[in-house]
Amino acid sequence: MLKVIDSPEKLWQSCAELSKDLDVTYSELFGRPKEHLVLAYGPVAQRNQYQALLYSAHNIFNVSLLPIHKLDLCGEIPWPGKVVCHFHWLHDKTKRAKTEDEANEAVVYWEKLIRRIKENGHKIVWTVHNVMPHETVWVEQDKQIHQLVADAADAVHIMASDSANLTEQYYLLNERKTFLVPHPTYEGAQPDKITREEARKKLQIKKDEFVFLSFGAIMEYKGYDRLMSAYDCLRDRSKYKVRLIVAGLPSDRDLVDKIKKWGENKEEVILDMTPVPSEDIQVYFRSADYSVCPYYRTMNSGAAMMAITFDVPVIGPNSGGFLDLEKSGCGITFDNSKLSSLIDVMQDLVERKKISSEALARSKQKLSPCSISQSFFQSVQSLVHHGSL
Repeated sequence: MLKVIDSPEKLWQSCAELSKDLDVTYSELFGRPKEHLVLAYGPVAQRNQYQALLYSAHNIFNVSLLPIHKLDLCGEIPWPGKVVCHFHWLHDKTKRAKTEDEANEAVVYWEKLIRRIKENGHKIVWTVHNVMPHETVWVEQDKQIHQLVADAADAVHIMASDSANLTEQYYLLNERKTFLVPHPTYEGAQPDKITREEARKKLQIKKDEFVFLSFGAIMEYKGYDRLMSAYDCLRDRSKYKVRLIVAGLPSDRDLVDKIKKWGENKEEVILDMTPVPSEDIQVYFRSADYSVCPYYRTMNSGAAMMAITFDVPVIGPNSGGFLDLEKSGCGITFDNSKLSSLIDVMQDLVERKKISSEALARSKQKLSPCSISQSFFQSVQSLVHHGSL
């Protein structure tokens, strides 16, 4: 496991160890030193496995990784060769700001950091995870920071084909600098040993029951209010027995209480609004027929990719990565402006089960961590060694 770098001393130590390892490796294998690419990335995700999956093919491409906890260290990397600073989420400073002055200082921080990186001759790549931070307080400052990074980046990694359209009311992406590599599945990163029959037995779900699963952190923007309304309507309307599972991190306590109150007298509703252990994730997904993501706003969804990992097709709004999933044959979208559209889609799926298992399997293969990581590093190497994507 890579050591997270959170001080100048650790940064120097990591680069020194890397240099020593490379000297030995290349002298033994090639009899000469070989140019090496160092990719420094941050912020480092503590629970999210996305970064480990995205970088899983780094050895194939002769890339060494530096996980940077304190982003200002990206401006101090003591490496004489080629360096790429890869940024993910950009709100680390603004989310801690308690006053407008502190939020403005966050903008200045990014201006200085970008300048240092450029002065060092290093490249910048940015992955656009969200249009804006989910719980942003300092909207204007976050907009400025996102535009700063979008303008300064040598390449912008997008995971949804309509990303530029989604961001344009907040900041602009230069589409000549963007490259599209989708979010990978979580194949190999989650326990996956249980069968559908075993999963349903654990949850006391019968073979002929149709199960919708909503999985992920419980947050207001994810549309739980309309999911509850849609499910109530579907239960009354459908001639089949339908069930709903809601599972995930209880990020919004008020919303959690609201969902608990709604579900307390519904025996067919399973609620597990807790940090779900990795071993239990497979139980929920293997028991489900569809994963439903009724989000009000979205760009990319890890929950959707988790579903595909377990061969579960996805329902989501008609924007962002959900449109791409629909085109690839492993999802279906609803009109984000109409509750009735979500209800109609859910009912239609209960009665007709539209998604082809063959199409889902093909998409799952294309979205595997190995395939996605190789596509990502191919683009990065093209940028570094040829100057363009």
